[in-house]
Amino acid sequence: MLKVAIATTSLEKIDGIKKAFSRFFNLKESEIEFYSMSISSGVPSQPFEDETYQGALNRLNNIRKKFSEMDFYVSCEAGIESSFGQYFNVQIVCIYENKSKKFFWGKSAGWSIPSEDIEIIKRNTLDTYLRGKGITCIEELLGTSNSRSSAVAQATELALASGKLRNS
Repeated sequence: MLKVAIATTSLEKIDGIKKAFSRFFNLKESEIEFYSMSISSGVPSQPFEDETYQGALNRLNNIRKKFSEMDFYVSCEAGIESSFGQYFNVQIVCIYENKSKKFFWGKSAGWSIPSEDIEIIKRNTLDTYLRGKGITCIEELLGTSNSRSSAVAQATELALASGKLRNS
């Protein structure tokens, strides 16, 4: 049985990771043992740019200290990246495969944040900004087919896929 430790207690993130592992390995969720724990990221509550990747790596390294004998360790960090003056909210997933001793990374598709509003988010958080816009859950913004869970699943599957390149 596959054993996976997840560095979060967020039900949305756990759901996405479970779905991704099941699909990627063509297993039922009941055929995988998942363990989860809240782990600090060590970065600001609203990470930007490389802080997002650092937060995912910090969570991953810390979950590895909490659980031994896992096949995979997984962390996810949401953050904001910029390119060409545009800002995007993305999910970054970092996976450590115990067998190969390698790290795999994946990133979800991102949704655009108005550039003129980025300073508001920098002073607060994206969640505070969204609530100020009257948006209380991400599905209200993106629709049910683009939930946080689906973004995490996408990033997780892409990280697992990158592992095929690293192990070949």
